Amino acid sequence: MAKRTCDVPECGRPHLAKGLCGKHYQRLRSTGSTEQMPQRLCSVNGCDRKHHGHGCCNTHHARLLATGSLGTPLRERKRCTFDDCGRPAVSRGLCGSHANQQKRGGPLTPLRSRQKTTVRDEQGRKRCSSCRSWQDPSKFYPVSKTADGLSTYCKRCDRDMRLSRSYGISVAQYEELLALQGGGCAICGSAPKDSPSLHVDHDHACCPDRKKSCGRCLRGLLCEDCNRALGMFRDDVARFEAAIAYLKRGRL
Repeated sequence: MAKRTCDVPECGRPHLAKGLCGKHYQRLRSTGSTEQMPQRLCSVNGCDRKHHGHGCCNTHHARLLATGSLGTPLRERKRCTFDDCGRPAVSRGLCGSHANQQKRGGPLTPLRSRQKTTVRDEQGRKRCSSCRSWQDPSKFYPVSKTADGLSTYCKRCDRDMRLSRSYGISVAQYEELLALQGGGCAICGSAPKDSPSLHVDHDHACCPDRKKSCGRCLRGLLCEDCNRALGMFRDDVARFEAAIAYLKRGRL
């Protein structure tokens, strides 16, 4: 037998009581109607913020409690100056998210879009939330947390953010370094086989964390085998020289 749902048209939530779901039942008890009430705004002239208490918004309510007077309407909040962000500015003309990007020292980038991940254009392409370009769905990594099973960032932007967060470089800088190495490992010269990218190697004496770098101590791009060899030998030149002498010596 099918479970009963809310009687309110297009609701679809499970029935709780009196033919209504929990949300509409609570609204009926509070207001006497299942219809959503119009949003109440601050009663101070010129203030369009949401009502909080005593007929005014949160800020005017706090002012009323502190001074006994509502005072004048609040000044219009400044907006983030980065492109068309539009979020309220909190520090140096930037919103909280872009201010954090600036604090981390990375480039300012558009914030993640709130648009539905299932949106496609007339050619069936998906839009990247970072670079804002429409690309074939194959250009996005698969993930399980979105409605369409794909990342909201294209593979290139995803790679750019990972490199910036871990090593302080961009995809463009990575590609430039790879070109300087001839497209292969800085040690053996071989191009990657199973992965489209080489490992970013940095001086661990500067940044001990093996997966993070300040961006100023990079040494090159290495294949899986060479990168693992350096790690196993702990970047100890003496051990490498001893290993070379061992190999040159040959059999006993």
